[in-house]
Amino acid sequence: MERDGLSFEKSVVARINGFLYRCKADGNYTMVNMTMGFKAMLGYEVEDLIDNRLCTFASLIHADDLPSVDEIIGRGIANKTKWDVDYRMIRLDQKAMWVHETGGGVWDGDGKLLYMEGIVTDIDQMYTSMRQRTEELAHAASKTEEVLESLKYLRLLALNARIEAARAGQHGAGFAVLANEMGKLAQASELTAKAITAK
Repeated sequence: MERDGLSFEKSVVARINGFLYRCKADGNYTMVNMTMGFKAMLGYEVEDLIDNRLCTFASLIHADDLPSVDEIIGRGIANKTKWDVDYRMIRLDQKAMWVHETGGGVWDGDGKLLYMEGIVTDIDQMYTSMRQRTEELAHAASKTEEVLESLKYLRLLALNARIEAARAGQHGAGFAVLANEMGKLAQASELTAKAITAK
């Protein structure tokens, strides 16, 4: 149903940060139809992909990701189930971007596969944020390891200070105080570091 000439489907599709597609079940994923979100996302004209006029959809999938995409889609077709797959696509400006695809096959009444169709959405910002967060956590973890290594050295210094205090007898009071303070610092710092590592 339309109100004021506005199609519900067109209105909703226009809000998608991605595009809908229908393609042939071949190795090139030859496009039969695509929504305009494709151009907004990748920079190519829709007409460039229809019937492989200028390039194939498969050629826009990152070469490192294409084998896994083929495998996942092939498994979905074989089992007649939908597929979900993340992979990189190459934009017109040659930049790689992460996308998520949810798709499935279209069969006729005799069980013959006619088309594949689905939706491809832009998840590049989410992937970038995840990668940055992972790098930050890895950096923090490496710093924690450095702290733990430093604490081992601090405990060794405290032990040496206690040994020197014992050797010096009554003249080693300063060593004894230092050893005690260093031991307390090492113990407190180690507990904090372990608590951080456990989170």
